[in-house]
Amino acid sequence: MILRFSIALSFLFAISSLYAEKPASATLKERETQKQIDLQRKNGFGDNEIDTLHASIIGNLKKIKKLQELGVDKTAAQYLAHTPEEHKELYKKDKDGKPYLEIKLPQGQSYIDYPTVFLYDGVAYIYPKEDYSDLDKIILAFRRVNADGTIHVKEMRRLVNPSPKSEGTEKDEKGEAKLDTNSDIRLEYYRSLTSDTIWPNEPVQPAEPDIAMVLNDEKDPLPYDKQKHIMMSYKKMLRKISKQTAFKLRNIELDQKQMITKILDYNTN
Repeated sequence: MILRFSIALSFLFAISSLYAEKPASATLKERETQKQIDLQRKNGFGDNEIDTLHASIIGNLKKIKKLQELGVDKTAAQYLAHTPEEHKELYKKDKDGKPYLEIKLPQGQSYIDYPTVFLYDGVAYIYPKEDYSDLDKIILAFRRVNADGTIHVKEMRRLVNPSPKSEGTEKDEKGEAKLDTNSDIRLEYYRSLTSDTIWPNEPVQPAEPDIAMVLNDEKDPLPYDKQKHIMMSYKKMLRKISKQTAFKLRNIELDQKQMITKILDYNTN
């Protein structure tokens, strides 16, 4: 009887200790997770694909610039069509006289806050450095307004990367390519309840944002899941921009080939 009681008591102690360890294990897991988050924030949100996309975009713009210096775009506008067409400049200039490339991003209807339906559009402003050695700045702007209702709320969200960097030769302590931390990415939010509010389709806005924050502020960091979401969204938009700049480059290269064919085509049969 005593033996049975001892066995039962030992079994109960074992079960109790097993369940008692679970909270400690969970706490340890939380501590380890937080440690990883702190390390990520300390090192920044470097991403090899993002740096590669930056390099791809500026690479396309650099090649386009060389073809423009040869006058390919102006010559094509003059001679490729049946009648001369007006040459359209690829770059616009902001109020400070800095050139930038404007690229349209997705637009349409959004049901993310259903049953309210929103109309939205997006645009990217790409600033190359003066010598086209790298990108100088990238601005992504997204505007939306509710499509129905008696009160129309206008919103604009902007992501500003003031120092987008491409793949560099600089190495870290492990001998691997040092990635841009992207910590200085700025987020801006504009909101208006008046129908006469118009935010100009320009990179430099006359009004200050209602809310502004930095992606990885040491003193006041954003929630980690939001930081990751922002970087994933930024990467997604960069892929679109890279494809569109490649498309612009391909078009001007085709114009150059067509011009060569036009000059060399002596076949009169």
